[in-house]
Amino acid sequence: MKTSTTALTLAILAASSQVAVSTLEDKHGLRRLSMSLNSKSSKTSKNSKSGSSCLKAKMNASNGYAGDVEGTIEVCFGDLSANSGSGSLLMKVKGLSELVAGGVHIHAGTSCDDTISQGGHYWNTDVLKSGGPKDNGDAWFNMASSLAPTGTGYSTDEDGEGVAYFFFNNGFGYNGNVGHAVVIHDEVAPPLGNGDYARIACGILE
Repeated sequence: MKTSTTALTLAILAASSQVAVSTLEDKHGLRRLSMSLNSKSSKTSKNSKSGSSCLKAKMNASNGYAGDVEGTIEVCFGDLSANSGSGSLLMKVKGLSELVAGGVHIHAGTSCDDTISQGGHYWNTDVLKSGGPKDNGDAWFNMASSLAPTGTGYSTDEDGEGVAYFFFNNGFGYNGNVGHAVVIHDEVAPPLGNGDYARIACGILE
């Protein structure tokens, strides 16, 4: 019997000491995954996790979004050679839309000034030529794939605090992701949601 995406998500998150998992009903009456960070994960920094190298981005509102965005996104790579493309992303950001599911992705750009500076999805086209929901090596979608087993999305609570913890492979390790923009998209577009997936927050991985 095949394991559902939700079940796989729960299994991976439950195995992590950083995230507590529950389910809530969103504003459209749909059941969704809710995640909250455990207190032990409140302090993170570059190279803070044993056997891994980490980058952190301080998130701010972008592209005209009016919310009071505050929080961080941390990306860690377990291979200290700093070239492995397999990593994890941990997000805890306030000031987002309430009770929605959105996307959080590393982008090709190195500035948060505007959508052009942020660039598009970032992955190593020389290394990853297949995989991902569109089978082109791009993992940055909410749908699960071989490059991101639980997708690359987040969910928010009734206060607009968004959290995520997932694994991904974009073909670049620590060195290749330094200085790149990480972008938060608002609620996903139909048929998965009722939003426009707009870019509402951005930070630079350092």
